[in-house]
Amino acid sequence: MGSMEKIDSRDRKILSILTEDARSSLRNISAQVKLSPSSVRNRIKRLEDIGVIERFTIDVDHRLLGLEIQVVVLVTCKPGSSEELYDLLSGYQQVTQIYWTAGPANFILIVRVKDMIELSKLLTGEIEKLPGIERIETHFLMPRS
Repeated sequence: MGSMEKIDSRDRKILSILTEDARSSLRNISAQVKLSPSSVRNRIKRLEDIGVIERFTIDVDHRLLGLEIQVVVLVTCKPGSSEELYDLLSGYQQVTQIYWTAGPANFILIVRVKDMIELSKLLTGEIEKLPGIERIETHFLMPRS
C-alpha cells in the first residue's frame, strides 16, 4: 500500500462488516457507516485496488462434506527445495491452507481428510515421498464439543 493511501475509521468499519459477512449489502453497510451506498461501493473498490481486500470468500463446514479430520502438518524441506515443494504441496486438494514459516519448519499445512486411511495415504504414500522432504510432523486439531 502506498504512503498516499489512507485507511480511515469508515474503511476499517467496512472491512469489519465484510469480514463478518462478505455478502453484506451496500445498503446495510452504508447504514452502519453513515455513507451512501455508492460511496461504500467506491471505498470497497479502492480497498480492492490498493490490495487491502485481496478476495471475497466463504467459510465451509468441512465436516458436513465428510472431511472429519483436520491436521496441522509441519513440513521441513532440504535446502533449495522449498519453492518447488510449495507448488507441489499447494496442488493437493486435501491441503486447504499452506503457510511459509520462519521457524524450524518451512511450511505449515492445514489438511482435511475424511478418515485416517486417507490421511495415511496422503502423508506416507505421497507427501513423504516428494523430493526435498526432510521431515513431517503432524498435529491433530480437536473440534470443540
